Amino acid sequence: MQKFISSALKKINGSYWLRSGSFTFMNKVFITLFGFVNFYILIRVLSKEDFGAWVLFISIASLMELIKHGFVRNPLIRFLAMSPGNESSSIQTASLVLNIIVGILEVIVLFLCAIYLSDFWDLPQLRTLFMIYMISTALFVPINHFDVIQQARMQFKGTFISNFIRHSGLFLFVTTVFFLGFRIRLEHLAYAQMTAIFLSGFASFRFGKPFLEFSGKVDWKWLRELRSYGFFTFGTNVSSMISKNIDSWMLVKLISPAAVTIFNPALRIANLVEVPTETLTSILFPKLSQRIANEGPQAARYLYEKAVGTITAFMLPMVLFFIVFAEPVVRFVAGPGFEQTVPILQITMLYGLIIPFNRFLGITLDAIGKAKTNFLFVVRNAVINIVSNYFYISYFGIMGAAYGTLTTYVIVMILNQVYLHRYLDVRLRNVFRHLVESYVKVFCTGVKILRQAF
Repeated sequence: MQKFISSALKKINGSYWLRSGSFTFMNKVFITLFGFVNFYILIRVLSKEDFGAWVLFISIASLMELIKHGFVRNPLIRFLAMSPGNESSSIQTASLVLNIIVGILEVIVLFLCAIYLSDFWDLPQLRTLFMIYMISTALFVPINHFDVIQQARMQFKGTFISNFIRHSGLFLFVTTVFFLGFRIRLEHLAYAQMTAIFLSGFASFRFGKPFLEFSGKVDWKWLRELRSYGFFTFGTNVSSMISKNIDSWMLVKLISPAAVTIFNPALRIANLVEVPTETLTSILFPKLSQRIANEGPQAARYLYEKAVGTITAFMLPMVLFFIVFAEPVVRFVAGPGFEQTVPILQITMLYGLIIPFNRFLGITLDAIGKAKTNFLFVVRNAVINIVSNYFYISYFGIMGAAYGTLTTYVIVMILNQVYLHRYLDVRLRNVFRHLVESYVKVFCTGVKILRQAF
């Protein structure tokens, strides 16, 4: 038994997938856990209007982070992986300049959101939240650079610690104030979030410092390269985020902020199923870029089929569990008064079986240099989701948001698989073969552990 454990630890330390995957998985787990506890408390202490406002604010804040990922993270990781080592300082300098420019533009956008979106949704609470988040956005400029440099060098420990500090800060504030019996105000949540972001920057710098390289001047060629590639990944991320949040945004406009509060518990629970997909997405992109640089685009086919098959195998039991036990789960998570959420959860859980097929298409296209194609696909997806949600919500109310998004995912999956088969020869039978192999490997590993243990 001791020999087996020692051998397993050596494999973990020597394997890129297990080492980086463990940090990334823990990162996603803690973020999800902290977010779930915050949700569990806030949905009970805030009014439905205030909670709806907080959900909308978080969705816009997440959109701002994705904009940075599009313009900074993906281009920097790809070009550092595919360019000679002596270009690293020039690429990092150009990326930091682009990062600063994007940060300034985001602050301007947040100021406009504070003025117009609060009136559009008739939620004056949003104005203060956006104003506070403008400071947080400025703090993200250096933090984001430190984190991305670590990911580009396939180091995930520092990113894990930084994200842990950032998300645990708001979690500690919410739980402490709740148990002390004080009233939780929306602006206090935004200030606590900003403080946690500031503190996380120290960890980001500590672990990112060894990988920092800057040149004495800006290489405008690299700035143009990063901007051109980043333009499409930026558009991809924005369109993807719009597609992901359009159901909540439309519920506010077509029904009321309280409708978002009914719908959000189902999304929160469904997000648990997405943790494995997001984990593998984070560690697969730098590895996929490296493999394609060394072996060519044909490497993308195998990694896509294996990643989708493996993740779908992992999520299938979780999806079935939450569908069968939807009622007690909703009662535990949201409390009484959320009976409408039960059938919504049963529909939204099906997202988890389709999302891997669509999510891994995006990073595959980015990795093989087809950022423009990925951008156009995601814009197409957003348009389909807007039309679908508007139709379903108009006819079915809150439940229509779940029907509309599920319809979009199914349509998009079919279109994506046709494209993948035509251009990368991806075959669904290989995806399902990897799915079955995953269950066989788990069974065999379990038998091996039992034999060595006894």
